[in-house]
Amino acid sequence: MDERMDMDRIEAEFSLTTPMFLGEANQACAQQIRPPAIKGALRFWWRALNWARLRQQAPSDQVALQQLHHEESALFGQATRDESRGPSGQAGFLLRVSQQHVHVSDQDFANTPELQYLLGQGLYSKGLKRSYLQSGGHFTLQLALKRGLTDGQKQQLIEALLCFGLLGNLGSRARKGFGSITINRLEVSGQPQPLPTNQTEYKHAIAELLGPTAKADEPPFSAFSRLSQLQVGASGNDAIALLRQHGFEMGMYRGYGRNKLTFGREAEQKFKPDHDWAYEVSEGKRQGRLPSRAVFGLPHPYFLSSTGKNVSIDVDVDGVSGGRRASPLFAHLHRLPDGQFLLIHLLLRSLFLPDSASVKVKGKGAAHFELSGNHVNQQLDWQVLDTFLARFNERDVIHV
Repeated sequence: MDERMDMDRIEAEFSLTTPMFLGEANQACAQQIRPPAIKGALRFWWRALNWARLRQQAPSDQVALQQLHHEESALFGQATRDESRGPSGQAGFLLRVSQQHVHVSDQDFANTPELQYLLGQGLYSKGLKRSYLQSGGHFTLQLALKRGLTDGQKQQLIEALLCFGLLGNLGSRARKGFGSITINRLEVSGQPQPLPTNQTEYKHAIAELLGPTAKADEPPFSAFSRLSQLQVGASGNDAIALLRQHGFEMGMYRGYGRNKLTFGREAEQKFKPDHDWAYEVSEGKRQGRLPSRAVFGLPHPYFLSSTGKNVSIDVDVDGVSGGRRASPLFAHLHRLPDGQFLLIHLLLRSLFLPDSASVKVKGKGAAHFELSGNHVNQQLDWQVLDTFLARFNERDVIHV
């Protein structure tokens, strides 16, 4: 008998709501969305959702992490055996991406400074540096569940799919809102599952997913906890316009401005101490802290226009340079069935850096110094991100 005849099936259809920079190994735009990218995203959301459950059952973070790795390996598979991460073996399901209708483009859609700001110099400099998958495309995900999966594992997989489809993004600049996807259809063993059709139902669906995570303390990685924040920042009928709004608010909030202007408007200069910090470092003065805006993620470079100097803030983890601390703030554009879009903000507060990490500050002619991960964690100001989220006057809080 064909093994697949004994499998339950999950089928879900997704659409792209913002341009997706999904690169191949050579950074060329992928022509299709491939299973490894989807599987990696599902792993991320599975971990984020299940940490609270496992930590509640364990006496310490370390024990909970071991159990997390074990359960993740049992569900998603593991190529090589590592006793600390669970047994090796195949995933408990077969994953296939089908019915893809996605289109590659190199047309420059980022004709506003707000979008260029979000893309950054890695993707934009006098034009787009890479082609992308256009918004409006769609694809279907088919999962065949192998015999032996428990009902609990099946439910966890469904919840990870829902989280991916309600909050997820793929590709470069995903946390800035690019590569947003929306789940349009979900069937489990041929039975259609309800999906939100308006903002109220969206809030309810998310609240149901995150309910059990509300009691967890600060996690050691990006996961839901009582410290997480989730909101609908704005809504409208144009996803790119909402993405521009996100970029505008972030640029105005974070930017010091050139000639006292940001996006052609009077700069707010809310982080003047950060600006002064960079100039002092460039002049050879060591500091015992990082700029307040470091909480948005590392590395965190400065170009000082009046002197032409650069100051870089880089992360070393376990002695390996070139690391990063991805932003704990996520932006996602979600499309409702009536064509309206929601700008979603998710803040996954967690341990910013492991104690073994170090942050190195350097620059030509600047002071070179190092701060431990533990020191950075103690002086980090998470209120900086709370204040940013509060800039959206029409925000509708879902989880805080």
